[in-house]
Amino acid sequence: MSGLAPLTVREIKKWYRNPVYLIVGLLQPVFWIILFGSAFDISKFGGPFVSSFFDGAPDYITYMIGGILTITGLFTGMFSGINIIWDRRLGILQRFLVSPIKRSSIVFSRIIASVVRIIVQVVILIAIALIIPDGLKISHSFTIVDALLMVAAVLMISFIFSSIFSIIAIRMTRMETIMGITNLVNLPLMFASYALFPPDLMVSWLSDVAKYNPVSWSAESIRLLIIYGNLSGSQMSTFASYMIYLFILTVIMILLVYFVSESGIKE
Repeated sequence: MSGLAPLTVREIKKWYRNPVYLIVGLLQPVFWIILFGSAFDISKFGGPFVSSFFDGAPDYITYMIGGILTITGLFTGMFSGINIIWDRRLGILQRFLVSPIKRSSIVFSRIIASVVRIIVQVVILIAIALIIPDGLKISHSFTIVDALLMVAAVLMISFIFSSIFSIIAIRMTRMETIMGITNLVNLPLMFASYALFPPDLMVSWLSDVAKYNPVSWSAESIRLLIIYGNLSGSQMSTFASYMIYLFILTVIMILLVYFVSESGIKE
């Protein structure tokens, strides 16, 4: 794609030259891990029996870290569309549109930059979860391949929602509108999923809804890798299904972003 590389570099430079953005983006998930994760102690609710409801996780932080990484990817992706509206209001987008740059490159550069940001956030969040008292406990059979698969799940969920909100932003001119949409859907996406709680603890209708939520696919995939590492046959089947669903949805979003941005992005 013409202009994709320099536009992506531009977006990444904007990010690392403003470290406050990184810090603010990390604060909420760090609070979730340290405060909410530590406040809910599985051992005080029945020990191994209750732990079985949490897929065998030794503590709640270990269980919820897959959900926290997924939610971080979700939120980072959702806010990437704001940059398109911001560039439109500043007149930057208009200059891009009259230059020999493919219009899809303008959108994809924002999406790829958000994916790069989430890689850094994932590394920092895992490090924090590992060093806090009674924090993250990773399976002894966890390997480099598992780590790469875990990152892939987070990247796909970030790409999916970054694409969705970039498509929405293509037609918008008001920052308040996309902010309102983002605030409207982020909590339902988070709580109508397996990100923070297992399906056995949900009411049946909510568990059925969460089953089809991409946030659940990513959170459960990461959770299986962290808790078990070396997966059994049934666990591998579940994991592969979730990853295939995420991959298919990612491919669909790539095609949608390309066609919508090439035909729909305007000044």
